[in-house]
Amino acid sequence: MENSLSVVVCSRDNGEGKEKLINHIKETCGCNAHTYFMYNPDGVGLPEIYNNMLDESKTENDIIVFMHDDIEFLKFGWGAEILRLFNEHKDYGIIGVAGSAEFDSNGAWWQYKKKYGQVLHRHNGKSWLTAFSPLLDKDLQEVCVIDGLFIAVHRKRISKKFNEKFKFDYYDITFCLDNFLDGETKIGVTTNIRLAHNSVGQMREGWYTAREEVNKIYNDDYPIEVK
Repeated sequence: MENSLSVVVCSRDNGEGKEKLINHIKETCGCNAHTYFMYNPDGVGLPEIYNNMLDESKTENDIIVFMHDDIEFLKFGWGAEILRLFNEHKDYGIIGVAGSAEFDSNGAWWQYKKKYGQVLHRHNGKSWLTAFSPLLDKDLQEVCVIDGLFIAVHRKRISKKFNEKFKFDYYDITFCLDNFLDGETKIGVTTNIRLAHNSVGQMREGWYTAREEVNKIYNDDYPIEVK
């Protein structure tokens, strides 16, 4: 029975924003948690940092939450809920708040029909709820990919680490696809955790370049979907 977790945040902000976020995590998680704030001014790829923190010598807990630094939790007890989900659903090794149960060469998971989750977005003084699906009537919806803004991992249940070839774009997708296709664990989306993402994702040139590389790797597996 897991009773504590680790939280890994990678950021270029090492000032006031750092302390504010660490305090926010402590005040809202509702469980024993240790936050690892990874100052990354040089733009080291997230997979390299995340893989290092998956090492058992780096973090004391088997359950690790990798999250963006522009997230705000809207409901107390999100950490306790992650612990409960992993404790009660032992066939799951990766849990997120948004994702898709299908994936192919299109690459934009939020454009598929079988997408799930909800995220409150804030940008330029405006806020809106992005509902990829209605609120789920169960703890977890099985998917094949999740969004990287919030990735909870039970490191004893995954078989593949992050692909360090994809430094920013598609690092979350390839991590999920590798584990999904290996078949050793399930990936799930939950709507029990309510959070706000204080930014809007943009599909820059690097996203399309990374998609070409992803399609080369997984072309023979398409279409990938939860049966």
